Amino acid sequence: MIKSKQRVRDLIFAAAIGLAITSPAQAQTVQAPTGWSESQQGDKRVLTKGDIRIEIGPWQSLNGQSVRNWLKAQERKVTAGITYVSTQSFQAEPAVAGSYSLARTVHSNGAKQISVLYACPGRNKTVKLMQLRAVLSYTVARDVQRGAKFGEEVCAADSNVEGSSAAPRTTTTASKSSVGRSAGGSSTSQSLAAHNAKIPAANRPRTAHIVLKDSWVGFPATLVSKATPQMTFPNGYSTTCAKWNPITQSPTPASAGKLKRCKMERVAGKGKPARRFKPGETIDVAFGRITGFTGLGGSSSISGGTLRMTKDGRIKIGGFRAFSASGSGSSVSGGSRKKAVSGRYYLSGHTITIESDSGQIYHGFIAASTNRGGRGFDNVFINGEHYWDRND
Repeated sequence: MIKSKQRVRDLIFAAAIGLAITSPAQAQTVQAPTGWSESQQGDKRVLTKGDIRIEIGPWQSLNGQSVRNWLKAQERKVTAGITYVSTQSFQAEPAVAGSYSLARTVHSNGAKQISVLYACPGRNKTVKLMQLRAVLSYTVARDVQRGAKFGEEVCAADSNVEGSSAAPRTTTTASKSSVGRSAGGSSTSQSLAAHNAKIPAANRPRTAHIVLKDSWVGFPATLVSKATPQMTFPNGYSTTCAKWNPITQSPTPASAGKLKRCKMERVAGKGKPARRFKPGETIDVAFGRITGFTGLGGSSSISGGTLRMTKDGRIKIGGFRAFSASGSGSSVSGGSRKKAVSGRYYLSGHTITIESDSGQIYHGFIAASTNRGGRGFDNVFINGEHYWDRND
């Protein structure tokens, strides 16, 4: 049962970000979901159900642009009766290779609506634009999810079509080879591996141990034990500080040791050994609260203690300390700003590299352990932040 308007909004975004609908050329081979009305309005196929409207445009030439840049250029474009308000998210979509979504808030006839633009790529440097608009209400979330699921499957199939001149497909089944590609076999994984390889061997922890650090908190004072990873490096230095850039800074007193509360010592590792990951290994953990979470594609509210990592290499993380970020060839290190990040990840040893859905690259340290035994994890530490199973 939907309990709040915020919950409705999260469900709409989680479903609608992944929207993709077939082109007019495919209108006779792919049927609209049951209960939806459809019509042809000019060069657009239009589907409606209650307060939900889906517009499917024709194939267009990219005119030398990337799909990402082409969609970004549509950000503030509106039709008659619609006013652009703000952009909520802009990201690559995992279900269809090369597709992007742009979620906006607009006003139409005095009502606030969600407007999701989706760029579905074709073969010959073509693209088609789809838009889903919905008025926020307690009744639309399930229908939005149904429409988005239908559209995503069709876009996955139509992404292999040659553009608007192609003959209709003889099947309505989505191409399984283009749906849900795992990070392990994708070019994204290879790219992340290359980014991770930039971390010098000397800056990679040789081991990590989970240690307990005691402190007195409150009045009257209470003794609290805080778990934290102690990382030991090839040069013999150990530290519990993960707030430095492994690309540009080394585990020495003269480098990372200069940072505030970042102490480097030559001491043996102690405590419980943390799991060391094989290059490219993926894990499945779900800690904290993600509202409206229907999959890793899509927007949702991510709380500070949230960590969701899947076996196909996707990650959503809240309260993440982005100490090392790069984009468009630039890099940044230092600072303590926390942010929520959604994207793909790559593990190697005790290092993690993340590519966000907006294209930024983050590098950092990871350690994981379990209090229950077995192969699962109930504690994960990333860049000094502790994520754990709240059910424990």
